[in-house]
Amino acid sequence: MKRFTVEQDREFEVAGEVFTWIYPYWEDIADVFDKDTAEIEDETATVDFSVKATIADFISRIELFIDPTQREQWKQLTKRRKNPIPHSQYSQLYQWLLEVTSAPTPTELPQPSEDGQQQIVAT
Repeated sequence: MKRFTVEQDREFEVAGEVFTWIYPYWEDIADVFDKDTAEIEDETATVDFSVKATIADFISRIELFIDPTQREQWKQLTKRRKNPIPHSQYSQLYQWLLEVTSAPTPTELPQPSEDGQQQIVAT
C-alpha cells in the first residue's frame, strides 16, 4: 500500500524558542500565492517597497505554518526587543517552511541495481 503520510520532525527553533510547523490549510496558502500572482500580473500597479512592510509580510506568512496553539507565542516573539529574531532570518525561515511543506516526495522509490545502470528487460 502506498502511504502519502510521512511522519517527520516538525519542530524548529528560532531566537531560542521552539515551534511546531504544520501544513497550512490549502485555501489559506493559495490566497497568499494568488495575491502574489495578481500583483505580478498587474502591470499598472506601482510597487511601494518598505523594509517594515516586507518583514511584517514575512511574519504573517510564517504564522500560517505555525501550530495554532503556538501562534500567540510567535506574535510575542516577533515583538521581543531583547534577543529578537534577526531580520534576515524571517525570509530564511519563510523560505525553509515553503520548502519543507512543498518539497515533492517521490511516489515510488527507485529500485536499486547492482551497477547503477537501468536494466532493460526484453519483452
